[in-house]
Amino acid sequence: MKQLILFLTIAFFSMGMLSSCGPSEEEQRQAEQARQDSLEQVRQQQLEQQRKDSLAQARQDSLEAQKEEENQVDVTFDESGSFAVQVEAWRSKGKAQGQVDKWVERGFDNAFVVQHGNEETGDVWFRVRLGRLSSPDDAQSLREQLQEQYDASSWVSTAER
Repeated sequence: MKQLILFLTIAFFSMGMLSSCGPSEEEQRQAEQARQDSLEQVRQQQLEQQRKDSLAQARQDSLEAQKEEENQVDVTFDESGSFAVQVEAWRSKGKAQGQVDKWVERGFDNAFVVQHGNEETGDVWFRVRLGRLSSPDDAQSLREQLQEQYDASSWVSTAER
């Protein structure tokens, strides 16, 4: 019997010690509140970053739209026009066609190559030209815009058919 009482006393004492070693209910509540506060702070930071990213993307979109608008040419092209603006000349047909592709990417769907020179002597040039314009004034206006927007040296020429 003494052993049973001793065993029970030691068991209750051990349980008391074990339960007093862990956090109290108040400490557990405080720890959970700190965890929740930390999660809320992270969520707020994520929302703020998303807002900043959204604003940056909107700014970028606006700048791109503005740049596109600035790069719009302010002349009317005419398929039957007699004038063009020559922007480049190359000895290589491939290089000239590559430059035409560059001008098409910039929005000049009417870029084309004109071959000029004597093939027998090897003095051949491939001229890159833009547009067909109905008047020399329109061609001159395009030339000025190309100089301003692309720093492209160019001149007005008659459009060969």
